[in-house]
Amino acid sequence: HEIRNPLSAIRQSNGLLAEEHDDPVAAKLHGIIENNIARIDKMLEEVSSLNKSDRLKPQVINLMGFWLDFKHEFLLTRPEVKYCIRFYMTGGQLKTRFDSAHLQQILWNLLNNAWQHGSQGKDSITVLVKPVVGHEAISLTVIDDGSGVSAENQEHLFEPFFTTRTEGTGLGLYVARELAHANLGQLHYHPNVKGFELILPKESNE
Repeated sequence: HEIRNPLSAIRQSNGLLAEEHDDPVAAKLHGIIENNIARIDKMLEEVSSLNKSDRLKPQVINLMGFWLDFKHEFLLTRPEVKYCIRFYMTGGQLKTRFDSAHLQQILWNLLNNAWQHGSQGKDSITVLVKPVVGHEAISLTVIDDGSGVSAENQEHLFEPFFTTRTEGTGLGLYVARELAHANLGQLHYHPNVKGFELILPKESNE
């Protein structure tokens, strides 16, 4: 609240000033202010997710059902992605024990990341779900058809505030990995497939 309240005042004041000017230069400046307010808002949301990571509400999740619900919600906010996602699942009805809100946050971050760095064309994003052979775990990998992460940037991928995009917060992947760890999972980047792999604990009581 200590940050959101003054931020709200800045947004309202910026909006009022924008209404009083028709000057294109002033309009551009007002736009810059609004974009940076939105960026701070996004950072606050992501930091808030970390604050909730120690209040887990794990439940048994059927990953196929979860994916169908998630994709429906994701496409409501990003209808342009409709024909860009391919989904494959092997190994039958896979189930994990995970906080559903955390899984939603992680997937949202990974899909957004894939959309921003891929070609944004048909089938440009691939989601693969399969059991991890020899382990009580499930692999969920999100792959895009972009150029991948450069070798020099790979070691910094999960550092807070590291980003290669001017409009990025640099917190999305950091938050995603922290939430994965809180749920006894893992998150890795695999340069050979240019994708992020989320390792989920497999529900053993099936």
